Amino acid sequence: MVLNFITISICFLNNPYIKIPVNKPIIKEEKININLKNKNHLYNSNSLEKNKLFYKNFELIYKKRSSTINNSLRYKYISCDYDNNEKCFAYCPEDNADEYCTIITKKSLIDKIKMFLYIVIWFVLSAKYNISNKKRLLMLNLPWTHSVFSLGTGSLISIFFWIAKMRIPPKLKLNEIKTYIPISFFHALGHITAVISVAAGAVSFTQIVKSAEPIFTCGFNWLLLGDKISLPVGLSLIPIMVGVSFASISELSFTWTSFIGAMLSNLAFAGRNVSSRLALDKPKGVNMSPANLLGILTIMSFIVSLPLAFIFERNIIRSVWSLRSVPAFTIVKTSFEAGLYFYLYNEAAMMVLNQINPVSHAIINTLKRVVLLMVCIIFFNTPLTRNGIIGSIIAICGSYLYAKANKIK
Repeated sequence: MVLNFITISICFLNNPYIKIPVNKPIIKEEKININLKNKNHLYNSNSLEKNKLFYKNFELIYKKRSSTINNSLRYKYISCDYDNNEKCFAYCPEDNADEYCTIITKKSLIDKIKMFLYIVIWFVLSAKYNISNKKRLLMLNLPWTHSVFSLGTGSLISIFFWIAKMRIPPKLKLNEIKTYIPISFFHALGHITAVISVAAGAVSFTQIVKSAEPIFTCGFNWLLLGDKISLPVGLSLIPIMVGVSFASISELSFTWTSFIGAMLSNLAFAGRNVSSRLALDKPKGVNMSPANLLGILTIMSFIVSLPLAFIFERNIIRSVWSLRSVPAFTIVKTSFEAGLYFYLYNEAAMMVLNQINPVSHAIINTLKRVVLLMVCIIFFNTPLTRNGIIGSIIAICGSYLYAKANKIK
């Protein structure tokens, strides 16, 4: 697990390899009167020869390292055409002569590959989170406490990145921190209600209900961003609502607690996505990159969720803990893994959101539900009725129509 964390987290570092200019060390030449007849072993001829050999080897190592660094600096982005409409990644043998550069590929292609990798990482980590989340709830059914633990784990990860200087830490003033309080509230509410939904029902059922997130995203776009809902977009929402309703009614593991929790999670995460986009377009504070924004939101959400968990589960935590059937270390380890996966997959989702509009982000998120639905059904061996399958297909097709309608509106 630790190896997975190190490997995956490298993908989200702003500068995983910090280029520090290497300066040749200045060796002061001082005239030292050496008496070869001196019996002190520090000043005999053998010691002087060793010193000369050491400095000679040091010069060779320095020249070799400088050559490697200079070669790495020859790769850069240059203009692909005279109009400077697009950038290309190229190898330049000379520092200030772009006409001699060899173009390797276009920057747009690199951006698309990076976007694809972020989406794949987002999907994989989301699947691992949902499996770990359900496993820890089966071990200890305390959704509020587990939610706090996940947000606390994410807070520690973000603080670790800043302390270890893997990322430049953000700088916020008090009035700037107030800007992110509503977003952190949405983030905390969305996470807690999703965990409550999974605790009260099957993971697959929660994913079916959460496929209705584009409906809430569309509403928040209208309220917060001022986007008008066109007729094609409005019509595409109908199969989403019908599909989710049809699948929910025929679901064997249907519970009102799970349904309401998933719906509230849709509402909260849609509000968080649009509000986060507003914060990215007009950053508040210094060094507020998507990764740092998620770190700030996670820390603030942890602070918000801590008193809520104490209020709702302070009276039952002792009795539920006494009924556990697995060691405490296993519960803590599984909950930590769930928090790790939750933070990293949200970071990948945040980076994708920074490149596209919120509705497209919601559509990709709906496609992720399809993958999660299949993974959870297979992993937990959850039975799904025929009507549930039909309703899921209708909702997914509605999400696709929503994406097409959003492009032509």
